Amino acid sequence: MSIDTNNAVSIAENSNLDTSSIIASSNAAPAPQGFTAEQKRYMASLLVDLNLHVALGAGQNAAEEIGPETFWGTPVEDLCKQETAKYERHVLDIWDDIVAHNNNNQIAEGIKDFMFRHHGLFNVMPAMEGFMTRLRIPGCKLRGDQMIGLGDIAEDIAGGYAHITTRGSFQMREIPPNKILALNSALYDIGLSSKGSGADSARNITATPTAGFDPEELINLHKYAVEVSHRILNTRDLHGIPRKFNISFDNAGTISVVSDTNDVGYLAVKVKENSQGVDAGIYCRILFGGITGHEDFARDTGLICRPEDTPEISEAILRVFLEHGDRTNRKKARFKYVLDQHGFDWVCEKVQEKLDGFGNGVKMISLSRDADEPRPVIKRQAHIGVHPQAQKGLNYIGVALRLGRMSPEQMRGAGRIAQKYGSNDIRLTVWQNFLIADVADADVAAAVSELEALGMSVDANSFAAGAVSCTGRWACKLANAYTKEDASNIVDHLQARFELDSPINIHLTGCPNSCAQHYIGDIGLVGTAAEDGSEGYNVLVGGGCDDDQGLARMLCGPVASRDICQVLEKVVGNYMNGRKQGESFLAFTRGLEDSQLTEQLLA
Repeated sequence: MSIDTNNAVSIAENSNLDTSSIIASSNAAPAPQGFTAEQKRYMASLLVDLNLHVALGAGQNAAEEIGPETFWGTPVEDLCKQETAKYERHVLDIWDDIVAHNNNNQIAEGIKDFMFRHHGLFNVMPAMEGFMTRLRIPGCKLRGDQMIGLGDIAEDIAGGYAHITTRGSFQMREIPPNKILALNSALYDIGLSSKGSGADSARNITATPTAGFDPEELINLHKYAVEVSHRILNTRDLHGIPRKFNISFDNAGTISVVSDTNDVGYLAVKVKENSQGVDAGIYCRILFGGITGHEDFARDTGLICRPEDTPEISEAILRVFLEHGDRTNRKKARFKYVLDQHGFDWVCEKVQEKLDGFGNGVKMISLSRDADEPRPVIKRQAHIGVHPQAQKGLNYIGVALRLGRMSPEQMRGAGRIAQKYGSNDIRLTVWQNFLIADVADADVAAAVSELEALGMSVDANSFAAGAVSCTGRWACKLANAYTKEDASNIVDHLQARFELDSPINIHLTGCPNSCAQHYIGDIGLVGTAAEDGSEGYNVLVGGGCDDDQGLARMLCGPVASRDICQVLEKVVGNYMNGRKQGESFLAFTRGLEDSQLTEQLLA
């Protein structure tokens, strides 16, 4: 029987029928937040089964008259296959399948692979055997003892290595299907999880890695990033949203966390005295719609909020996305397309309506950016090397990994160093490296020496410090190029020929999905087929974020992978020879017209 659940629920709500027992039996959320899709289906079916829709004035043929059954407002018959799977079974209700695949040593395939990804388990065949897992590390903060535990997991359960991701988390690979329960247990034992790290989830919540000890920060937002993450993980409706969703917290300090590439960014601002009726103080400016793979940065909504209100506002935004995201076309299902369809003002009004419905008095405040104090200058090298903290006599040490890769020995060693010389505090960054916090002046040399003995560098002026790469064809079936291998070759090739006085960020991504955000790199490489059909890249230059915001421009391509080192040697050499004294690569390329790029950089 086909039922429009919204209409059936409306019948009940507008009658004298006491629906409290119905709501209770369906595990409903508090009334101000409204009924979930599952609750609406339950109530509508119960009304028809008991023939109560007739008594309530809907007519004998109400079920047929009302129209098709819907899932979050979309007719079930119009759902794409992924949404149909989520409609038929909630993504949190597949634990028995996970157990069965573990016990049968069976990889998840097809739509089950899609569902497993909501639990952080990815079938990456044929690129690589076994599962890949991506972790959830709220605010990108780890304890040293957790890092030691992850080293053991990488060695005993995964393939003997791990990678820091561009969302300040970890990925591990080559996990046999019969070890996924052991993986879950080991992660829970050290207080971590992989749940909600893939597919249609609000991904790892990022925060500025220097939160709490940044000399320039306006406010430490880390605890709000953690609260948002836990709110999502413990709210059933917020799993299985229309597509992936990224949220970021920026303390407006020394290091960028690329908030403007997120669906929602909270940027700390200091509001000065103004004529708009807003009290001076520290707030968060709200940004919407970043998705650089679709060539869009997050834009200012014209709204600010109190930092402590960001968790509730995040839930309200996600609930608007739940109800209005496209569930028929995966290519148009991101939050950006809700904004494109309805406009920023409409979306902001809907978010405020949700907040009003929660009943806690949270308000988003209209305020132009003219009232904001200027942001302190972002230091592009500050995520690598030794830097003084806000706390006198203490330092953080930023480690430049080779494309985010760590061995179990390096993971355990970094954890021990954080315990021995720091305060057991490790931060992961969106630049695929990590920081160790709270190292006393007297211990810096020893800590650096032990890091270097593990094969890790703290050199900020190297090509390795600015190299970012997605997994690539080595382990991703979507990729068109072997980005990890090519990036390593590029770093070695360029470092042997040039000595930098300021970093050049080179971002390699294997496909247009732009997991490594090639559009914001000084040099961006995106995998494509070369003219002879081999692996290759299109080369872009001049991308940036935050104060340097701008999409990289096309320079040349496709260039075969075997030739990419020589092409980039020419690009960097022409920059070094043609620049003004101390001019950065970004400033040099931004000073060139499109028509001049090839002439100046490839001559």
